[in-house]
Amino acid sequence: MKKALLLFILILCVSTSLMAQPGRGLNQSKITSLYDASKEMTFTGEVIRFDTVQNDYGRFPGLLITVKSEEQELPVFLAPNWYLTDQKISIKNGEEISVTGSKINFKNKDQIIARIFEYGDKKITVRNEKGIPVWAGKRMGPGRGRRGNRR
Repeated sequence: MKKALLLFILILCVSTSLMAQPGRGLNQSKITSLYDASKEMTFTGEVIRFDTVQNDYGRFPGLLITVKSEEQELPVFLAPNWYLTDQKISIKNGEEISVTGSKINFKNKDQIIARIFEYGDKKITVRNEKGIPVWAGKRMGPGRGRRGNRR
């Protein structure tokens, strides 16, 4: 009887660990884990390019803009496309933008992970001081969920 109970417990433990799926926690995509508050800077310039990025930026495609100042051009990762769409954020080519965020070296290129950005009369916060995205824990992407009214 004891052997059967021990075998049952062993099978239960092994099967639950095999079926467990890793979660993202606080949206800890690779780009989020690179955020370093000690390397924060503010960069102002003109938006010259838009790119949708998929790899290493998390589960959903994100928006990477290139901002050109008088001194340099830097790619800036803003947020996942779905989040920007939900917030009705619309940045245009040629628009002046100011970005505060962490300057990182990603795939041997300097870029900024935005925490706050300002354009026109709008000021948008996309991460807290530790680099955790404001969308962490929210619906995490397109779709309406099982109930159809998740908000």
